[in-house]
Amino acid sequence: MFSVSALACARNFASTILVVLAANSFADSAEARNRLRDAGDDEIVQSSLSGPPVIAVVSIKDQRVSVYDAKGEALHARVSTGQTGYETPVGVFSVLQKQEEHYSNIYDDASMPFMQRITWSGIALHAGALPGYPASHGCIRMPYEFAQQLFPLTRLGLRVVVAHDDTAPAPISHPLLPKPLPAGEAAVAVPATFENDVTDQGQRGAFEPDVSNWPARAAQMQALKTIASEKSLEAQTAISQADDLRAVVDDKAAARKIAAKALGRLEAAKKKADKVVTRADQRLLAAKKPATQKKAEEAKAKAAAKAKVIGDKYDAAKADVEKAEKELAAATEEWKKADAVKAPFVAAMQKAKWKTLPLSMFISRKTQRLYVRQGNEPVFDAPITISEPDDPIGTHVFTAVSYKDQGKDLRWQVVSIARRSAEDDDPASYQKRRRADIDYDAPQTDAKEASAALDRITIPPDVASRISGYVWPGSSLIVSDEPLSKETGKATDFVVVISTEPQGALKKRPRKSAPYGRDGYYDYYDSRGDRYDRYDRYERRYRNGPTFFNWW
Repeated sequence: MFSVSALACARNFASTILVVLAANSFADSAEARNRLRDAGDDEIVQSSLSGPPVIAVVSIKDQRVSVYDAKGEALHARVSTGQTGYETPVGVFSVLQKQEEHYSNIYDDASMPFMQRITWSGIALHAGALPGYPASHGCIRMPYEFAQQLFPLTRLGLRVVVAHDDTAPAPISHPLLPKPLPAGEAAVAVPATFENDVTDQGQRGAFEPDVSNWPARAAQMQALKTIASEKSLEAQTAISQADDLRAVVDDKAAARKIAAKALGRLEAAKKKADKVVTRADQRLLAAKKPATQKKAEEAKAKAAAKAKVIGDKYDAAKADVEKAEKELAAATEEWKKADAVKAPFVAAMQKAKWKTLPLSMFISRKTQRLYVRQGNEPVFDAPITISEPDDPIGTHVFTAVSYKDQGKDLRWQVVSIARRSAEDDDPASYQKRRRADIDYDAPQTDAKEASAALDRITIPPDVASRISGYVWPGSSLIVSDEPLSKETGKATDFVVVISTEPQGALKKRPRKSAPYGRDGYYDYYDSRGDRYDRYDRYERRYRNGPTFFNWW
C-alpha cells in the first residue's frame, strides 16, 4: 500500500505535469494556427468572384467546397467533412451566424477561426486541419487562408448545399418560379430611423437584397422601407407604452410583495399576542386569592393592550395588501390592454419589414405543402398539389440571382442534390482522391430534371399571388421529397436533410433553440458579471487560462 506521503508526492507530480502540459498547449496553439496559415498552398484555387456569393456547394465525395456568384464564377478549396459516425449531413442549409473568433462549447474549446454556423446544434464552416479525407466531428473544415478570404464576402442567409456528388449551378427558367410585380415609378427617401430598427439588431442588412443597379427596383425598395419605417415607429411607440405599463405592473407587484411580507410578520405576531391574552385569561380564572387575581388582571390588561396595538397594525397591513392587490390588478389590466393594442402594430411592422427581404420558399412532397419564410422567420404555409405524389421528385434549390429585362424579370439558377450510386459508398475511395486536382469544373445540375420537378407542382392562384409580389434577388425555392428538418426553427432558414444519407453529426448533437436577446443572442452572465453568448466561449476560454488546442 502507498503511504500518505507517497500519495501526496504523486498528486504534486501530477499537478506539475498538468500545469506544464497546459502551458505548452497554450504556447503551441498559436504555433498550430500559424502552421494552418502556411500549410496547404495546394488546397486553394486562387480566384475571385465578380459579385457577392450566391450559393456554396460542398462535395462530400470530392472533399471540395465551391462558392458561386450570380455569374457562375467560383472559388474552390479542399475541405474535410465529418468522419464516420460524425458525418456531415447531406442537405440544404444557410449561414445563421458568423464569428471570426469562435471556440467550440462541445469539444474542449476547440478553436474554430472564421466560423460560419449552418445549424444551431453546432455544425459550421470554419478554418481547420485538412488531412485529405473526412476527419471532423461534423463541421466543414476549410483552409485557413480560404476561410479568411471567404469570411468578409458572405452574409447571413447564404445558401449552403451539402451534396455527396459535386455539382454546379445551372441557369433555369420556368413558369412556376415567381416573377416580380412591376416596380413603382417614384423613389421615396428613406428616413434614418429605418436603420435603427431594434427588431433587427445583430443582423441588420444581412438579408437585404442589392438593387442598387436597378433604379426602378431601388425606388420600389425605398418606398417599402419608408412604409416599414413608419410601421416600425408606430410599433415602437406601442411597445414603449406597453413596456412603461409593464414597469408599473412590476412596481405594483413588488409593493404588493413587500406588503404581503409585512402582513405575514404581523399575522405571526398577532397569533402570538392572542395566545398571551388567552393564557392571561386562564390564569385570571384560576386565581383564588385577591392578590393573585389583581396581578392576573393587570397581566391580562397589559397583554390585551399589546394585542390591540398589534391587531390594529395587522388590520392596517391587511388593508395595505388589499389596496396593493387592487392597484396591481388595475395596472395589470391596463398593461394587458396596451399589450393587446401593441400586437397588431408589431404584426404590421413585421409584415412591412418582410416585404423588403428575399423570400425563402420550401415545397415538400412529404407534406404536400408550401412554406414561406423571410428574414429566417415563418410567414405562412399552404397546401399545394404534386402530381404522382408517390414518385420521388428529388431535392432542388432554385435561387433568384439577379434581375433581367431591365428589372422586369428575375434570373434563376438551380442546384440539385443527386442520389449517389452504390459504388460511391466505399470510404476507401476518399483516400484515393485525397490529392486529386481540385481546380476542375463540376458538372452542371441537370436543368431539365429540375424543370420536370416543377412541372409536377401546382400552386393555388391565391397562394401564388401572395408570394409573387415581393420576390427580390436572393429569394429561393427548395423542392424536396423530404419534410422540414427538426433543425428548422427560430432564427433559421429552411433546413432540409436527405434521409437516405448518414446524419451522424446531427444525431450526436441535440437541437438547441436559436439564441435571442440583446444583439440577437441570448444574454448569459458569469460570476464576474460579464456577458457571454452560450454559443461562444471565447471570453471564458482566455479568462480561465489555457486549454488544449483541438480542432472540431
